[in-house]
Amino acid sequence: MSKAEFRRWRLAVFSVAAAAAALTAAGALTPALAATGPSMTANHGSVNIAVPGPNHSLRFYWAVNGTSTWHAETVAGGGSTFSAPSMTVNGNTVNIAAEGPNHSLRFYWAVNGTSTWHAETVAGGGTTFSAPSMTVNGNSVNISAVGAGNRLKFYWAVNGTPTWHAETVAGGGTTFSAPSMTVNGNSVNIATAGSLGRLKFYWAVNGTSTWHAETVAGVGSTFSAPSMTVNGNSVNIATAGSLGRLKFYWAVNGTPTWHAETVAGGGTTFSAPSMTVNGNSVNISAVGAGNRLKFYWAVNGTPTWHAETVAGGGTTFSAPSMTVNGNSVNISAVGTGNRLKFYWAVNGTPTWHPETVAGPGSVQ
Repeated sequence: MSKAEFRRWRLAVFSVAAAAAALTAAGALTPALAATGPSMTANHGSVNIAVPGPNHSLRFYWAVNGTSTWHAETVAGGGSTFSAPSMTVNGNTVNIAAEGPNHSLRFYWAVNGTSTWHAETVAGGGTTFSAPSMTVNGNSVNISAVGAGNRLKFYWAVNGTPTWHAETVAGGGTTFSAPSMTVNGNSVNIATAGSLGRLKFYWAVNGTSTWHAETVAGVGSTFSAPSMTVNGNSVNIATAGSLGRLKFYWAVNGTPTWHAETVAGGGTTFSAPSMTVNGNSVNISAVGAGNRLKFYWAVNGTPTWHAETVAGGGTTFSAPSMTVNGNSVNISAVGTGNRLKFYWAVNGTPTWHPETVAGPGSVQ
């Protein structure tokens, strides 16, 4: 394993010391979870998935809602992509960001319904050391990622322009996982794993470069990259906790008081989670014991979490990505043989329907 590959692996699982402690406490994590996970979004009448393809390419798949025919496109060729991507819909375009060669940060966009992808460099070599997180914010696109020296970096560009503006959210030695980002009213929120296994939260008012820091959970609490969403008048964060637990945190907008819940107990959670809001409930998915794909939901305002198995043992080999699409919940993840898998269930039902988006060897 090269030094560059080792650095990518280290950031993907959080940090060498923290990961070792987590795996010792929680039990052995199956080594096949080395596969890089997908990013998924609902796009008007279709589902979109982006994932690293063979030879570090970047691949894009889409299917019309209610159909099982998946269409494949190459966003960027071999040697272009060295992290999980982040994807969002922006008006009539689809945006994808990923770590590029030499630890650069790359951005791609295509007009809906076309297969022509346009590439931009957000930040040059030596700037980016994690998968990014991306969101749309009014008339701009926002991206965050881990920078050099374990800094937390933020980039924004006005829609339709190739000029990216860089900000440092948190300085050296502060950031030890890929971030999660969301827009919340007139502010931008970022969550990430901080030093010594803390869970950190940062926010800034739109249009300002002043970032405010909060500690969501203390030392030894956080063993994966977080997932974050806005839920009514609160912010929700999910992460893998100590002893392989699945943890959930929430705070009312504008307050620094974070409330903690245990979604699933020790030995249940073996990947970073994915989270979404679905009507009056919160949904979380993650890899469970034995490479199962697990799904949890709770009615807003209640601490009772309901568990479902989306796919059984030996099926799931990456962190999942999840979205709400009309009256259904969608999840994608890497399956056996580096297949790209997709699962959906009608809201309120526990019956999950599997599809194969792309066959063996399709995911890097």
